[in-house]
Amino acid sequence: MAIKLPGSGYAVVRCRDHVVVATFKDFPEFDRALTYRRGDTISFMPLQPEEIVGTPTLFTQMLERAGYLVSQV
Repeated sequence: MAIKLPGSGYAVVRCRDHVVVATFKDFPEFDRALTYRRGDTISFMPLQPEEIVGTPTLFTQMLERAGYLVSQV
Protein backbone atom coordinates (compact mmCIF):
# COMPACT_ATOMS: atom_id res chain seq x y z
CA MET A 1 0.00 0.00 0.00
CA ALA A 2 1.53 3.33 -1.06
CA ILE A 3 1.54 6.15 1.48
CA LYS A 4 0.91 9.71 0.23
CA LEU A 5 3.61 11.66 2.05
CA PRO A 6 4.02 15.44 2.05
CA GLY A 7 6.69 16.91 -0.23
CA SER A 8 8.54 18.41 2.74
CA GLY A 9 8.46 18.35 6.51
CA TYR A 10 7.36 15.35 8.57
CA ALA A 11 4.41 12.97 8.71
CA VAL A 12 2.89 10.82 11.46
CA VAL A 13 1.82 7.50 9.95
CA ARG A 14 -0.62 5.16 11.71
CA CYS A 15 1.04 1.73 11.58
CA ARG A 16 -2.21 -0.25 11.46
CA ASP A 17 -3.31 0.99 8.06
CA HIS A 18 -0.41 3.19 6.88
CA VAL A 19 -2.53 6.35 6.84
CA VAL A 20 -0.88 9.75 7.34
CA VAL A 21 -2.79 11.13 10.33
CA ALA A 22 -0.83 14.36 10.79
CA THR A 23 1.92 16.48 9.28
CA PHE A 24 4.25 19.14 10.61
CA LYS A 25 6.89 21.39 9.08
CA ASP A 26 9.70 21.40 11.63
CA PHE A 27 10.86 18.93 14.24
CA PRO A 28 11.39 20.57 17.65
CA GLU A 29 14.98 21.27 18.65
CA PHE A 30 14.30 21.12 22.38
CA ASP A 31 14.50 18.23 24.85
CA ARG A 32 10.89 18.30 26.08
CA ALA A 33 7.68 19.49 24.47
CA LEU A 34 3.93 19.15 24.62
CA THR A 35 2.50 17.93 21.36
CA TYR A 36 -0.81 19.25 20.09
CA ARG A 37 -2.85 17.89 17.22
CA ARG A 38 -5.62 19.80 15.45
CA GLY A 39 -7.03 17.83 12.55
CA ASP A 40 -4.08 16.73 10.49
CA THR A 41 -1.64 19.35 11.82
CA ILE A 42 0.74 18.84 14.76
CA SER A 43 2.42 21.61 16.75
CA PHE A 44 4.84 21.60 19.66
CA MET A 45 5.18 23.78 22.75
CA PRO A 46 8.55 23.62 24.52
CA LEU A 47 8.64 22.84 28.24
CA GLN A 48 11.09 24.44 30.63
CA PRO A 49 13.16 22.10 32.86
CA GLU A 50 11.16 23.10 35.97
CA GLU A 51 7.74 22.64 34.36
CA ILE A 52 5.64 19.61 35.33
CA VAL A 53 2.78 18.27 33.24
CA GLY A 54 0.13 16.08 34.81
CA THR A 55 -3.53 15.39 35.33
CA PRO A 56 -5.54 16.64 38.31
CA THR A 57 -5.47 13.04 39.60
CA LEU A 58 -1.66 13.06 39.57
CA PHE A 59 -1.49 16.29 41.58
CA THR A 60 -4.10 15.01 44.05
CA GLN A 61 -2.08 11.82 44.59
CA MET A 62 1.12 13.84 45.07
CA LEU A 63 -0.55 15.98 47.74
CA GLU A 64 -2.01 12.93 49.51
CA ARG A 65 1.36 11.16 49.54
CA ALA A 66 2.89 14.31 51.02
CA GLY A 67 0.40 14.05 53.90
CA TYR A 68 -2.20 16.61 52.85
CA LEU A 69 -5.92 15.93 53.12
CA VAL A 70 -7.46 16.79 49.76
CA SER A 71 -11.19 17.52 49.71
CA GLN A 72 -13.63 18.02 46.84
CA VAL A 73 -14.82 21.59 46.30
